[in-house]
Amino acid sequence: MKKLTQLLYLIGIFVLADGCRKTPVGNTQSPEMGDITASDFGTKRKLGIDFTAHSSSPAWTLDIDFTKAIRFQTPNGPLLTAAVPKSQRDPRGNGILFDAQLMAEPTGSSRRPSGRAGTASQRDGRLKVIISPVVCRDNRSGQAYAYGVTIETNGQRYSGCGTFLNGVGRLNSQWVLETYRGQRLHAEQFVNRQIPSLNINLKERKLQGFTGCNTLQGQVQAEGDNVRFETVATTRRACPYNFESGFLSALQSVTLYRISNNRLTLLADGKYVMTFRKTVKKETGAVGQPGQ
Repeated sequence: MKKLTQLLYLIGIFVLADGCRKTPVGNTQSPEMGDITASDFGTKRKLGIDFTAHSSSPAWTLDIDFTKAIRFQTPNGPLLTAAVPKSQRDPRGNGILFDAQLMAEPTGSSRRPSGRAGTASQRDGRLKVIISPVVCRDNRSGQAYAYGVTIETNGQRYSGCGTFLNGVGRLNSQWVLETYRGQRLHAEQFVNRQIPSLNINLKERKLQGFTGCNTLQGQVQAEGDNVRFETVATTRRACPYNFESGFLSALQSVTLYRISNNRLTLLADGKYVMTFRKTVKKETGAVGQPGQ
């Protein structure tokens, strides 16, 4: 429970702003490190890792267990490890900053620091990790990630792509559409004053919902911060306006999501498409206020 609370807090402090529309590009030329796959996600998740990041030029990997440690590795350098400090808002952007004190490398470690890098790393003694809500794309695999990551240590600065590994479970809920392509929506705009909504069931990979005119159903798949809505079909009620077709097209173009403060943000091509508000049912069965 402590770990879940910490993870939700860390995700929740992101501030969504226009700066998130930028798309940094991760250079990926070496297959030895980087190119994180779905199978890697599963393995890391079983090891208790909550967030992972990587790049391939220069190659490095980062793993964070938010209740234990941060681990940063480059191919020829030592494994740098630090206890997870209290997170801070990044003063230079919209993300979160971990300013950690490096742990001493265990005596007898099989991976020795080499040359100036190892010596300077020991002198520097700090590892700064910045996780920003900025879409990042891996050039080698073409994979898009919902977060950009910057690491500062040993007088060096590294940039790459990252993903939260345990956010998928938070998608399982009923979501009511709040904004569409930057415009806030109101019940008066839709049939019977019913705002479009999505009901996501990842266990069965089922998607159900309402378009503002017709009911919809389809399939949904998600891994890390990636999500796909597929095979969407609707009932055939004639709609008095053209919102539905644009909504369905936008939904099927979505590739990434973020969840913060009970808001689900869907992104396509690195840009915001729509946001939803989470709803929960009270014991009486009525739809209540946004829930956790």
